[in-house]
Amino acid sequence: MATTDNDTIIDQTLSEKFVEKGRKSPFLIASLISLAGVCGYGIYGFKKKKMSTQIYLMQLRVAAQGTAIACLAIGMAYHMVKKYILHDEEP
Repeated sequence: MATTDNDTIIDQTLSEKFVEKGRKSPFLIASLISLAGVCGYGIYGFKKKKMSTQIYLMQLRVAAQGTAIACLAIGMAYHMVKKYILHDEEP
């Protein structure tokens, strides 16, 4: 639930909250999608690899975390360039 200036309560569904968060920070959504993609690839590749489960899961975890961190770092750089170099101030 969110409140506005005149103290009315606005109910939002989960999808509405997700879309609003996507408008505010699109790179967060991109990192979540890429994280899901890496995990999906890991599940797909697990059946084809003939290595220890522990090693495979450790490598998959590192790849997933690296992808999420890379997306968030690109997002931070984008917002810094937008704010400090292009001087595009949002209200």
